[in-house]
Amino acid sequence: MNYVKIKADLIDYKVAEVEIFITYLKFLENEKKKDGNNYVIKNKWFANQNEQSFIDLYKKVAIDNLFIDGDTITLQYKGKLMVSYNYQAYKNKLLNVYPETKFDIQIVHDGDEFSFKKESGNVVYTHELVNPFNKNLQIIGAYCIIKNQRGEFLETINVTDIDKFKSCAKTKNIWDAWESEMILKSVMKRACKRHFKDLVNNIDVIDNENNDLSLVNIDAELQKRIESCVTKDELNIIYKEENPKSKDKIALLKLLKKREGELI
Repeated sequence: MNYVKIKADLIDYKVAEVEIFITYLKFLENEKKKDGNNYVIKNKWFANQNEQSFIDLYKKVAIDNLFIDGDTITLQYKGKLMVSYNYQAYKNKLLNVYPETKFDIQIVHDGDEFSFKKESGNVVYTHELVNPFNKNLQIIGAYCIIKNQRGEFLETINVTDIDKFKSCAKTKNIWDAWESEMILKSVMKRACKRHFKDLVNNIDVIDNENNDLSLVNIDAELQKRIESCVTKDELNIIYKEENPKSKDKIALLKLLKKREGELI
């Protein structure tokens, strides 16, 4: 990878931020994972990319006065190179415009006691975490509260919403590894899209490339079962079990056919 070319093409952007971006790219290029007793290159897709692909994505993100830092904004590969924003990136975008903004973004577990209401435009709420150190508590939803000079806003999501967000995600491995973070992103993204769409529209367009809305009615766990099939017989078994009760038979068949094609 010609990092000199990348720097030269990004000369009009903040030097410190470009340096962080370059450091992140070098990390992706050289990151390794353990394979048996050996360590192998983790991101094999990186070698198939050219400098321009990274330059173009950096510039797309920079439209919002943000940059790809490998933390709040990262690169993912799922058939194509994509940008992924976490909830902190959405916060940073709002803070760029409304620096006084106050946020409260929380996951709600079964057993928590909470209440929400609006009084004359003000969001009033309580949330008592019954046992915040119990890692086995069941997640029942999440909420995002945003307060700034534009107003006070409340957004919530429930378990059905969370299941749909995960089902649509192209990078389910991230959901499996960082479920809580992805839930916080989901509620933050919905809040921003509903109340600050004029500010986050570009972010949404870029970030939505990580989703496949055609899979919204195919449970994430079912998608994993299909992806783990190694024979056509296994796929046929799933089809016979799931087709009669499927909410979206077309999407189910499409997913099964896709996996079948991969087995040939």
